[in-house]
Amino acid sequence: MRTLAFYGKGGIGKTTVATNISVLFAKDGRRVLQVGCDPKHDSSYKLVAREQVRTVMGLLQVPGTQTLTREQVVMHGRMGVDCVETGGPEPGVGCAGRGITRMFEVLGEAKVLESGYDVVVYDVLGDVVCGGFAAPLRRGFAREVYVVASGEIMALYAANNICRAIVTHARNGVALAGVVANLRGSSKELATLQAFAARIGSRLLHPIPQHEAVQEAERHSRTVIEHAPDCAIAHDYTALFGEIQATTQEDCCIPRPLEDTEFEQFVLNAMVA
Repeated sequence: MRTLAFYGKGGIGKTTVATNISVLFAKDGRRVLQVGCDPKHDSSYKLVAREQVRTVMGLLQVPGTQTLTREQVVMHGRMGVDCVETGGPEPGVGCAGRGITRMFEVLGEAKVLESGYDVVVYDVLGDVVCGGFAAPLRRGFAREVYVVASGEIMALYAANNICRAIVTHARNGVALAGVVANLRGSSKELATLQAFAARIGSRLLHPIPQHEAVQEAERHSRTVIEHAPDCAIAHDYTALFGEIQATTQEDCCIPRPLEDTEFEQFVLNAMVA
């Protein structure tokens, strides 16, 4: 079973990337589980009707509930992708990180990860800001980490911090499999990302440019692969999938994150290069 985690700055497009990759694995004949690790529970909205979404944390809050079954936890999404949503407290109430930790406990209790999946894709909230959000790394659930980034400074800053978390948890078999360029169209963006990937000892995977079909598909609560399979951006996702599909242990590495002063200098150099 391959286990992939998509990390990156909040709003960088992790869910869009992760969901299209999940669909492409399913179209390739793999049995796929996508796990949304976000209290907003929006990882599966392109695959499961919004009114049918249920979350682990929501189910646990039902009075009298002690344990959950696989049938309660797993939602069967379109395109052959099963989905699990962590859920969590209302904004400003409780600890979302604790919710993620509890969700992994439930996955174990319900034996969800022992159900014959070929690929598990973890879609993880924002930056690694606490032990809860680092749970896929800390517990060794996700072995291949893909960092989604643009050429924007804060996206690179988040990517660098995520690399620090990978180093911390490398003893659990976690490694960086590559940087996914979800482009914003800024000047020198692709060159900056290529330079960043090289500096941390990794590789830049097939870039995903901006395309109106992505927003169009999201308005219909669909993935690009499902909504517009013949458009240019669908071919870009397919090319990215091909690189991820072909990834081996030799392609993965323990990254070399930049120290703060090194990062600042890198940014300055990238801006004037």
